Amino acid sequence: MKLTAALLLALAVAVSAGFVEFGAHAGLLFPSGDGSDFFATSYIFGANLLAHMPIYAIEGSIGYGILQQEADSTDFSASLVPVLAGIRTYSGPIFYGGGAGMYISSVSWSGYDESDSDFGAYGNLGMIFPTGSMDIEASLKYHLVDFDTDKAWISLTAGTYF
Repeated sequence: MKLTAALLLALAVAVSAGFVEFGAHAGLLFPSGDGSDFFATSYIFGANLLAHMPIYAIEGSIGYGILQQEADSTDFSASLVPVLAGIRTYSGPIFYGGGAGMYISSVSWSGYDESDSDFGAYGNLGMIFPTGSMDIEASLKYHLVDFDTDKAWISLTAGTYF
């Protein structure tokens, strides 16, 4: 219930902003910390929301990471769903910022099934390339899951806004 109320509040603020863009992204998800011993570079894709204000922008995104195992296994399945909300500011075409996130993970392997939800934070650095009617965005994010460096992920994504 609290999560739903927070998401509705964030959506209301974003919709009441001056200029709102919606988009999609795809890229790579790199494990760091203890996760790099078990997980390999993985794929991530998702959707973005960007509400522009005079000096900053409110950003939100949801992604789906298909986690790959370092060693090959036929019965392995894992995913990471980052739900992010934050603020960014611009210096020309370059932007930087950060925010909070809820990271929902799921692992199934040889009869072992576990799902978990952790709060965390992220830092963001990127660049926007304007191209006619659309903007292309390249972004590098450092995700601290549960505020623990042993559960950190790095995402490198590119996407577009409509």
